[in-house]
Amino acid sequence: MPGQASQPENQQQVLFDLLRKRHACRHFEHRPIPDSVLDKLVYAAHRAPTAGNAPYRFVVVVKDPTTLHMIRLVSPGFFGDCSAAIFVCTDLEVAARSGRQVYDQITHYDAGAAAENVILAAYSMGLAGTFIKSYSETAVARILDLPDTCRTELLVSIGYPAADEPKPLKKRKGAKRTYTDRYGVLRVRNGGANEG
Repeated sequence: MPGQASQPENQQQVLFDLLRKRHACRHFEHRPIPDSVLDKLVYAAHRAPTAGNAPYRFVVVVKDPTTLHMIRLVSPGFFGDCSAAIFVCTDLEVAARSGRQVYDQITHYDAGAAAENVILAAYSMGLAGTFIKSYSETAVARILDLPDTCRTELLVSIGYPAADEPKPLKKRKGAKRTYTDRYGVLRVRNGGANEG
């Protein structure tokens, strides 16, 4: 039937368009994000995997302007005036029951997957954002009332991109370096050009 074959191609195109648009945005409109949209971003975060499906990850959604301001004061990497922030966090007691490697390393990787899901979902709904890790963990934990048995992994700032947002920086030379089978063998794309 006509149209059936093109549906997967359209879905692929949507995904690759999102990947192309995705960049670190730090300039936002002063406009609140509806709860229904934040709920979709939370859903996206929870769709990311965790080691052994262990339930150690949780998120904290911050939309109160005063709380966002307090977080900004202890976060040198938190630029811009976003409308909301989503913290991807780990319950350390649950992670510890999953093993030392999960506790020490894998929770960080899983948090990155959750944060990327949030960013891609945000871009699909006309929002933008960026990851932030340069903040005082102790101060942020106190602001969020996190117990000692929990830690933040990443902060994702979210908002509607400002109309005058600066263009994203171009990738530096060598940022897309890709090898085939082993280090040093540059991958060649179908068109014949080296990726790198």
